Amino acid sequence: FKQKTAYEIMPSLVGSEMCIRDRLVNDLNKKFDLDIVGVDLVGRRYMCSEPFVSDAENSAFYELCKRLRKKEACSFFANAYGFTPEQRAKARLYFAQLKKQYKGVWHHLQLKDYCEGFKGSNDAGLCSYEIALKLARKANIIVADYFHLLNPAIQQIVLQKARKELSESVVIVDEAHNLPERLRKLLSATLSTKTLENAKQELEKMNQKEAVEGPMLLKKALKKLAKQKLIENATEVLLQRQEFDRLVPYDIEELSFEFRDLALDYLEAFPLGRSSLLKVASFLEKWLGQDESFVRIIKRSSQRISLQLKALDPSVISKPIFSETHASILMSGTLLPTKMYADLLGFEEERTLLREYNSPFPKENKLTLIVPSVTTKYSERNFEEYKRIADMLVKIIACVPGNVAVFFPSFELLQAISMLLEGKLFRKVLKQKERMNTKERFALLREFRKSSSQGAVLFAVAAGSFAEGIDYFGKQLLCAIVVGIPLREMDLEQKCLIEYYQRKFGAGWHYGYLYPAIARAIQAAGRVIRDRNDRGVVVFLDKRYTWKNYARCFPKDMERIVTAEPEKFIDDFWKKQS
Repeated sequence: FKQKTAYEIMPSLVGSEMCIRDRLVNDLNKKFDLDIVGVDLVGRRYMCSEPFVSDAENSAFYELCKRLRKKEACSFFANAYGFTPEQRAKARLYFAQLKKQYKGVWHHLQLKDYCEGFKGSNDAGLCSYEIALKLARKANIIVADYFHLLNPAIQQIVLQKARKELSESVVIVDEAHNLPERLRKLLSATLSTKTLENAKQELEKMNQKEAVEGPMLLKKALKKLAKQKLIENATEVLLQRQEFDRLVPYDIEELSFEFRDLALDYLEAFPLGRSSLLKVASFLEKWLGQDESFVRIIKRSSQRISLQLKALDPSVISKPIFSETHASILMSGTLLPTKMYADLLGFEEERTLLREYNSPFPKENKLTLIVPSVTTKYSERNFEEYKRIADMLVKIIACVPGNVAVFFPSFELLQAISMLLEGKLFRKVLKQKERMNTKERFALLREFRKSSSQGAVLFAVAAGSFAEGIDYFGKQLLCAIVVGIPLREMDLEQKCLIEYYQRKFGAGWHYGYLYPAIARAIQAAGRVIRDRNDRGVVVFLDKRYTWKNYARCFPKDMERIVTAEPEKFIDDFWKKQS
């Protein structure tokens, strides 16, 4: 039996999640006298110590890092991997020193601290990302974010440097309900007149007068295309690739290469960490790809015109990968119905087992209610219905002796209903806003958590950053109320997705619209119980949760009480808990 490498991949590597996994490996080693070696592998950008590039955003960082290494100008890389035979020899010695100290698994920040504190012959530290890849060669367990395996370009580099093969790997995917949408986004791209205008300004800053013509011709092509296609008040329509291509008087592939080179020049001259030129180049590269399982859309919103390439089939990426692995385990608290995810990701039926397991948490610690007396169904939305929802929220929140989170299907509904609650809740109210940055989100979350003793209300959107991927432990959240069903906006992309899934699986409405919405609702509701000792209440506020089409997406062991008087059950629940 040849030893296999276990990969655990997650949507993103959150600090608390990583610490739990690191501690688990180290505890197993200690308890059973094992020698399991593990590696935390986060993106190169998050492990970078080079001040010139470390603050750059996403794709801009990777392009700058690549150019810096190509110029042999990164001292950290020189110490960890080496550009010359002499540097590579020293790098091997530095790595040997680290290996003597490395036991079990280090959190990636611990490894980064060590690498920054290390002093090589050039007075620089080590590139912690390259060191992590070297450690991965002998690792039994590699914990990484999705894109280390699911982005084909990154996967190839990681496997090559870690000297691993998919066929000898067991891949464990956490929060696997995210995969279909994440993979479709990875394949998709958008180009807007605003981005092209920004690209023009970047060229002007570099005094590249001749090159300015490029983004301006693309902008002109977009406007002309919109004029031809968006008629009779249409805001978005489908189009064929050649309809755009023939309006561009350049070879699009050559144009993408030129923009990428210019973007790197801009990033070096103006280290702001982002470039619209790079966004244009990335879009043009994807635009030239295949048509099967993709749609192309031109759209007008406010003063902006955008050209969109939207992927419909996540299995374009996932099927080749999971077909090659020795074995794969996909898991999530909301991976229902399991057959849908197997279909969407292209799993081979003869190699696939579908299983559903009961929750390990005590049933008596949670009360789950469905209130069928209200709805956010589009055809029934009106002031009176919003008022009924607001009145019901007042009753429920008054019964909870601590923090409550109310999750809405959209910011529009959040705003409309929260306005009707002003002055009626008698506790601190915190609201998620559209387009909050990371700092603002963490500040709001911190404020909510520290209000647990006196009790606060958080208004947020389901499927947003406060409804998924965040743990509220203990008394940080005692009740989650899911208002309505978080269905996606029925735009052109959504309609195309439903039609595609109908053609491929005969289940377009369910796979493309209903089931993912219920998964988002259950994810939001799942914030309440994160530990065996947690206690709390979950309320689904919409009559549609009693319908068969929706009810089949709930876990079989989730006991639900349907009532028009939730406050009575909630009062009784907390009396029993006390």
